[in-house]
Amino acid sequence: MSDGHDARLVTLVHDLRTPLTIVQGFADLLSRPGTTLTEDQREEYVTRIATAAGEMKSILDDERTRRLSGAS
Repeated sequence: MSDGHDARLVTLVHDLRTPLTIVQGFADLLSRPGTTLTEDQREEYVTRIATAAGEMKSILDDERTRRLSGAS
């Protein structure tokens, strides 16, 4: 793997870690036994999970498109 590919991989990992951390954190809050959440809180957490998942999908789709187009 060339240095350019290594740098791109580091960037991808960095870009995916933040939304993944959001998904993990809010999913954990939703699944904790005994946690009482209001309907508004539950809706907010689910929305944040969906938004973060969409961000990850977008990052991966962009990378896939970049690779299929032959971009470096």
